[in-house]
Amino acid sequence: MSIRRTEIQKLKTGQYMMDGEEPCIIKSTERSKSGKHGHAKVRIVCVGLFDDNKRSLTIPSGHMVEIPEIIKGSAQINFIEDTSVNIMDLESYESLDVAWPKDEELSKKLKELQGKPDIIATAQVDYWTLANKTLINRVYTN
Repeated sequence: MSIRRTEIQKLKTGQYMMDGEEPCIIKSTERSKSGKHGHAKVRIVCVGLFDDNKRSLTIPSGHMVEIPEIIKGSAQINFIEDTSVNIMDLESYESLDVAWPKDEELSKKLKELQGKPDIIATAQVDYWTLANKTLINRVYTN
């Protein structure tokens, strides 16, 4: 798992950060000024990419946080099961089992493909690998 570290105050809305073991997308950031004896704080609202939990974090502005490295790729769909989708990377030919996406539109496209095995051969997905987990971002057919 590739992770780099950066100061919390450098993060902006739309970037990614780790909260424990879960990669999250930042929805909003708010900075507060320091008090008489304290440090400035950064309040971050973020949503987990895999568990969809909303998190509200308050962290001193000088602290370092972990940023996941996102590896993007394209893959061919091998087969679709009820609990997972088996895909094969188009560059390394590595086969991966990926959980169904949480996005309703992507799930709907996969359900349609599941009933049409002749179209699955031409279907492809764009996926991200981060924090040793894989996420399907887009489904398309040629």
